[in-house]
Amino acid sequence: MSYPSTSASGAPVRLTGLVHLPHSPPPADGWPVVSYGHMTTGGAASGAPSTAAPGHPEWRRISQGDALCERLLARGVAVLRPDYEGLGSPGVHPYLIGDPLATSVLDMVAARRDFDPRLGDRWVSAGHSEGSVAALFTARSGRTRPLPLRGVAAFTPVTRMDLTIGATRRLPVVLPACGILSALIALMIRGATTASARVAELVGGGGLSTRAEALWPHLDERCASDLAQPDSFGGLPPAAIGGRHGGELFGALFEVMRANEVRDLHLAPVPVRIDAGWFDEVAPAPLTRRLMSAYRTRGVDLTTCWWPSHHSGTMQARHAPSAAADWIVARLAE
Repeated sequence: MSYPSTSASGAPVRLTGLVHLPHSPPPADGWPVVSYGHMTTGGAASGAPSTAAPGHPEWRRISQGDALCERLLARGVAVLRPDYEGLGSPGVHPYLIGDPLATSVLDMVAARRDFDPRLGDRWVSAGHSEGSVAALFTARSGRTRPLPLRGVAAFTPVTRMDLTIGATRRLPVVLPACGILSALIALMIRGATTASARVAELVGGGGLSTRAEALWPHLDERCASDLAQPDSFGGLPPAAIGGRHGGELFGALFEVMRANEVRDLHLAPVPVRIDAGWFDEVAPAPLTRRLMSAYRTRGVDLTTCWWPSHHSGTMQARHAPSAAADWIVARLAE
């Protein structure tokens, strides 16, 4: 489906996504709705989940939410899955930039009855990894929402990426099976150009190395898995991304990351559930515990669950989806 929205720059744009409807007949007030934000698939149109099929290079990441979706559909809950700006639509993908990611979710929820008039008003926001940033920002205090929000389910939320990237960007070599690191750093820099004029200026003015500049068009052409290949950013050590003004570029990037930090969000008074993995390589357990502690300190109605898995594995059928679906359905019934 496509729907009207607003880009990160404030311009009108049409975004795209998937709508899943239950086989069961809707209740009198319509099917309850869950929005589900997907994990990182890249920043190019080829990474749009709504146009993908088995065999797509990003299928593992694109299908990561299917187990949760299946359980919700079986319980009579409709699921909306936005692609996000820049994926299946024009513009630069605002990777990990909270408000535009949330806008893609909220505007899809607002347009739900254009997709099917049987979609009701009861709504929970959910998301995995990058999608957890989108989901949590939909609950930001003071944010306008088309419907009262019943809860947020955040799976392996990414937090303090300034620390994580700060620790990896000085690596002088590409570690085995770690080509995705440089790809993710490049996606973060490019996403940050939508939120910071300084980052955009440095990208075009000495912030990138000559090698990174030569690879930059790949961000418009390749999904995440292809960016991680040796002929793309996967062959570029993190330390080789920055140019003569690389220190300034990363300093400006970290400012953007801190401004979009989910740990510092002041949330509306809605229940929040966080599912995390003990062996998460993207959102390490110590940083996730600090996130949970910060929310509890601010009085968030928080449910947490830890799983013996890694970042993607937390969403496997044997881990979070069943318990999380129970929690979501309970929120929708309140």
